[in-house]
Amino acid sequence: MDTRSPTRQPQSLKAFLGLIFCLILLVGAVVLASSVQTDFGRVEVSNVTYPNFNGILIRAKLFKPVGVSRNNPAPGAVYIHGYQNNRETGDAYSSELARRGFVVLNIDAIGRGNSGEPGDPRLPGFDETYGGKTSVQYLRQLPFVQSKSVGILGHSLGAEMAYSVALDDPTIQALVITGFAYTLKSSTVRPRNMLMIIGKWDEFRQRMTGTRDIEKEWMQTEQTKRVFPVPSPQIGMTYGDFGQGTARKVFIPRITHVQESHDSASIAQTVEWMRDALRPNPRYWIDKNSQSWWIKEYATLVAMLAGLASILPLGLILLRTNFFGVIRRSARWRYFSALSGYLKFSAINAFLLWLYLPLILALFGVHKYVLPIDKFFPMMMVNGTIWWFLWVNIIGALLFWVWYRKQKFRIGLTLTELGISLKSDRRTSGGAQLLKTILLAGLLFVFAYGSEHLLEWIFLVDYRFVWPFASDLTPYRWRMFFLYYPFLLVCFILSGMFLHGQIRRPEKASAGGTFLSWSCSNVFALTAPLVLFLLVQYIPLFTTGFIPFEGPGGLFVVFMISLFHTLALLAITAVISTWFYVFTGQIYVGAFLNAALVAWMFASSQVIAPIPV
Repeated sequence: MDTRSPTRQPQSLKAFLGLIFCLILLVGAVVLASSVQTDFGRVEVSNVTYPNFNGILIRAKLFKPVGVSRNNPAPGAVYIHGYQNNRETGDAYSSELARRGFVVLNIDAIGRGNSGEPGDPRLPGFDETYGGKTSVQYLRQLPFVQSKSVGILGHSLGAEMAYSVALDDPTIQALVITGFAYTLKSSTVRPRNMLMIIGKWDEFRQRMTGTRDIEKEWMQTEQTKRVFPVPSPQIGMTYGDFGQGTARKVFIPRITHVQESHDSASIAQTVEWMRDALRPNPRYWIDKNSQSWWIKEYATLVAMLAGLASILPLGLILLRTNFFGVIRRSARWRYFSALSGYLKFSAINAFLLWLYLPLILALFGVHKYVLPIDKFFPMMMVNGTIWWFLWVNIIGALLFWVWYRKQKFRIGLTLTELGISLKSDRRTSGGAQLLKTILLAGLLFVFAYGSEHLLEWIFLVDYRFVWPFASDLTPYRWRMFFLYYPFLLVCFILSGMFLHGQIRRPEKASAGGTFLSWSCSNVFALTAPLVLFLLVQYIPLFTTGFIPFEGPGGLFVVFMISLFHTLALLAITAVISTWFYVFTGQIYVGAFLNAALVAWMFASSQVIAPIPV
């Protein structure tokens, strides 16, 4: 196979057509997501920003049904997302409530999204509700909101915040907590009209409820006896009176913690509960099971994939220019890994990847007992993930070097052949190639970020699917981008040595065939071990209720859930890295670009706050 021709044939329209297709798909998916979010013009959606009581800015998305006004006010609700999320995670609940006549304030909790940084929890003025209390006050003062008919809801840590606010404010008329459990602080009248939703397989249920089988045990606990006005309450039954604020219900769907944010049955329970407690205008009511949120969720996934995929043909178009011609691959490959070698080195890499929890535990041990890391690196979830990935690749690089020395002696293998050295011969330094490599990666990143930022600014939707992936960056989060970028760059350079050097499989007859073949083998090498790792966690959970990896204070559970997000990033970056390796023969375009993309995703989507363990 000769991959030189695809980068040198200016007559080929495939790259241009591919780019146009990706951009049409990107814009179309964003427009669809925005249309669903606004219920095709029946709900007005806008950005709002307001100061918390301690001066920290809170950003939120405000949903207002068309027709609601000062003269025709509607009930209101505040939604607070979970720990490792941003406001878009609450769009499923928020949009379905808005479609049914509620004004909804869906907030970026402080330390998340585009809200401000939370500050030191030990200092006076720290807000333990992360903006929840102020958001209720802000919603109430809006002229088109019925100030005496306001509820609050949230998921996970956001549910804990909502619960705390509702406990302290008896004027809040309805509360829905998902992925959290009421405590002994509750009674039959406080908080008012409370619905609790928690998955049968919620990974935190034992920590939150003290039960192993929540379906059998929860309704007999002391907490439940304090909350329900009857001696033997049943799951799924409503007790008490909405008018008196004593309505109570527990709903336990067969889902996990993350699924609670995007579960149709839970959303149906929520909109019905809010209707009975807050009494919106009946003309807005839609059947509780008629839901459209999932269309937006899939549309934003398609938008993200199309936006990232557009980088590939654009990169090929730029590589065809004379300016970037020095980056194009000009020599044929000689070394390829046999299947036995691929499996052997992938197995070694799998063992290194399985050090995930031990390495994270070691980092948090240092953080707790030696040096508080978050003073220098504020994003603790990011710290754990990068720490793990960095050590995996450092150890892997040492093993790679031992292997390379043997191959150099045995078959004369060179670093240039592997795409690690940019020197074509002893007379060249590779400096021009490196500079243009950095420039190409920079241009492609600017395109990827700029297109997302522009579309988010116009349509108020970002790149996400269940988890937040990428959105616009505030000045503070740009600082996080540059803080973590160097570490990610090292990771992707070392990872590229492994993927495109040590386990490089035989090429196919065409560049496209080689790209597909290598992408599959590279994605498999990086993700299959982690899929097996997750199966070890979740098969016992689903079959017996036992959680193998829980860790001190639930630390391992937090990172095991985060591993799903990490899996997606590894798959995406492996494909991007492979594409540019096929057409440049070197690892650095993919490394510089992937480091920027992941730094953007981490900086925009990850939490700046202590881990609640």
